[in-house]
Amino acid sequence: MKTWKNRFQKVLAILLAICLVTGCMGVSKVQAATKKSGTTYYYTHLVRQKGGRKLVGNKYYYDTGTMKVVCKGNTLTMYSSFYTSKNGTINYQNKKAFVKYGKHTFKLTSKTKYFSLEFNPENPDKPYRNNYSKSRFVYVMKRLNGLGLWIKVKDGKVVSMQLCS
Repeated sequence: MKTWKNRFQKVLAILLAICLVTGCMGVSKVQAATKKSGTTYYYTHLVRQKGGRKLVGNKYYYDTGTMKVVCKGNTLTMYSSFYTSKNGTINYQNKKAFVKYGKHTFKLTSKTKYFSLEFNPENPDKPYRNNYSKSRFVYVMKRLNGLGLWIKVKDGKVVSMQLCS
């Protein structure tokens, strides 16, 4: 009876270990901003590439890319690489600001704003703000047409998403 009990406990321990390992491997969540970290900006190119370290001339820089965009309910899942920033500016040579390619999820809310800024020929310093519905914005993102995408995250939730060229 003791050997059967020991084997049963070993099998349960192995199953528990397998469940824990596979559960942790599945989703790589973007380190969304929390109350302590304030606002974080994420930037990526909507192009079919994984991104990574690139050599141009004699210098390396980090390029971003997006392979797939999925939006179900209030969860946006992107298979992308990103730059992160606290102030909305990008340093292409900063490895610490680069988030490697993987499956990243963002939490959308009903208050999330979707827009793009377009050139205003009458007043070049004040671009037109073109607002989108969530469904239209996601449609444009899924096309992976080469636009840039800024995602502003505050307290772990997406505040706004902006397309740029």
